[in-house]
Amino acid sequence: MESTKYLLIGGGLASSRAADQIRKHDPDGSILLVSDEAHPPYDRPPLSKEFLRRERGPEALLYHTAEDLASRKIDLRLETRIEALDTSRHVASTDDGQHIQFDRALIATGGRPVRLGLPGEDLPGVHYLRTLEDARAIAAAAEQPGDVVIIGAGFIGLEAAASLTQLGMRVTVIEMAPRVWPRFADPAVSAYFERHCSARGVTFVTNEVAASIRGPDRARSVVTESGDEYAGDVVLVSAGIVPNIELAQAADLVTDDGIVVDGDMRTSAEGVFAAGDIVNYPDPVFGRRRVEHWGHAEHSGQVAGINMAGGAQQYTMMSYVWSDVFDLHLEFAGDETRHDRTLMRGDLDGGSFIQLCLQDQHLTAYFSVNGPKKEFLPLQKLMRQRVDLTGKEAALRDPEYRIRELL
Repeated sequence: MESTKYLLIGGGLASSRAADQIRKHDPDGSILLVSDEAHPPYDRPPLSKEFLRRERGPEALLYHTAEDLASRKIDLRLETRIEALDTSRHVASTDDGQHIQFDRALIATGGRPVRLGLPGEDLPGVHYLRTLEDARAIAAAAEQPGDVVIIGAGFIGLEAAASLTQLGMRVTVIEMAPRVWPRFADPAVSAYFERHCSARGVTFVTNEVAASIRGPDRARSVVTESGDEYAGDVVLVSAGIVPNIELAQAADLVTDDGIVVDGDMRTSAEGVFAAGDIVNYPDPVFGRRRVEHWGHAEHSGQVAGINMAGGAQQYTMMSYVWSDVFDLHLEFAGDETRHDRTLMRGDLDGGSFIQLCLQDQHLTAYFSVNGPKKEFLPLQKLMRQRVDLTGKEAALRDPEYRIRELL
């Protein structure tokens, strides 16, 4: 039976950062990273942006080349899936019938795109965007100008809409909510984004549900529940992801909307850690939750790697996310689900502003559009310190007022 000191399950950012930290703290311990993809761990955010627009090639996305990993004694096994995990014997089983003994394991299996179960969703021309192969297929389909329908107006949907429009495609975005980003953007901000993207060629169909994808030989259009039909030889379903926790569930680890971990990224099984999109973790500011952010995957992977190598690191990061849509740069941090009011800092019409979310006079999240980077850390400190902002509305709205004065 093969054996390794550290087994990293999953080929994404969390595993890559865990491997870096393990090697830093344990120069000689054997590391085996197992991924069901065909490439070493790579950066996913550019897939819907620079890569799709053909501005960056696949090599530029790699965190480390296979040769670099080998030079640091990090073994890489690609196109291999861990199908079972015996946490009592510390043995993992692969899809090709091999068994791997480990001392410590990290589960960082990420997520997979949500499938809506629509008639016609298996037709050629229907795409999802999660992997490098997915992005390659969409880019190839967009080599000739044509019609694209994107189902879902989340971050990935709007990033792809912008990129495909810039490639000369005619893009229609169908969103079941009455407006884009209703969970964290107030109506004025949603309307701003719709206007900005519409002026650059994107068509929005909101408050409408996709009902089917029509062929017959390949995708030709999307029909909504109201009976309207939108032409699309390329259809991108962008409805979020499902965390890949089946391996953990089969191993009887504690799960609850993700794999439950403590602040060390330890699961309920001795010697087994988890990180990335799949973990339900104790956020140091907002309590238990699961998030799907690049920064969270990086930080949780680093924490897991340090602790797997014998360290004592706690999860401390304020969760954040960023995005780029056309010429708009977005920065978001906090928990948008907890607010009873919003304030606008800056000029919405001027194209540089920060939406602030408050609950019981405490800042719980901010959403910046081309806003000044210098304000992000003070805003995060307001959340960490739970500063009472009673009577500070005028200061919060005034972009000339220095946020740090409220600390």
